[in-house]
Amino acid sequence: MLLKGKNAVITGCLKSIGRATMELFAKNGANIWACCQYQDIHFDDCIDNLKRMYDVRIRPLFFDLMEYEQIKAGVKTIMSTKEPVDVLVNVAGMTQDALFHMISMEQMKHVFEVNFFSQRLLTQYITRLMLRHKSGSVINISSI
Repeated sequence: MLLKGKNAVITGCLKSIGRATMELFAKNGANIWACCQYQDIHFDDCIDNLKRMYDVRIRPLFFDLMEYEQIKAGVKTIMSTKEPVDVLVNVAGMTQDALFHMISMEQMKHVFEVNFFSQRLLTQYITRLMLRHKSGSVINISSI
């Protein structure tokens, strides 16, 4: 159990790479704050199964990466536990499925807002928590 007793914040846990990351961290013993945009019954079942299988804490946090105040509130929830954050994994992201020359400037701005700026803001908040404990790792994951 590589991450036994470690605490991780993982974004994008609802599906795909984020869900697989959450599952791998749980399998390796990490306690997780699982960040998602919205609640989903299948996600709740997945969390329950992972907690049972690997004897870890998984706490869902729901916020929209387009809403900076929601990000801040999510971090305050993490802070309220007074537990250290050992790892932040930024996985959440989105894409516009269209030919490059067909994507509007507004669509490009939206992609950058979600994939870059919101992740940087979350990283700033979480690394402040890490600095208090003089320890922590940040992992940024992207796909196409």
